[in-house]
Amino acid sequence: MLVRDDLRALRASAAAAWSETMGDTTSCALAKDGRSHPAGKFHEGRVAALGELLRACPADATGQAVTALAASLADEWVSRVMPGGGSREWESYRAGGVEVLREVAAS
Repeated sequence: MLVRDDLRALRASAAAAWSETMGDTTSCALAKDGRSHPAGKFHEGRVAALGELLRACPADATGQAVTALAASLADEWVSRVMPGGGSREWESYRAGGVEVLREVAAS
């Protein structure tokens, strides 16, 4: 049964993967100098989606409530208009968020 601490651990893992992918450069710095890095945006999307899920979860939410909320949020992410006019980076961001939310919903 998932609880908020499980979501926090997933988010920390996603943040570590994002950091490892980006090295010592931020996504914003890459975007400003014109370099494309969709893998970084994918992990950033995972971190963002899990943060959004954590903020939406009541403190006492467990199990079915967490998975139902994740499924609902995944549907929102699928239909959400992303900035950047559908660029590869923003579609990677969305894909990361949707993937992790669906993983949580299926657990």
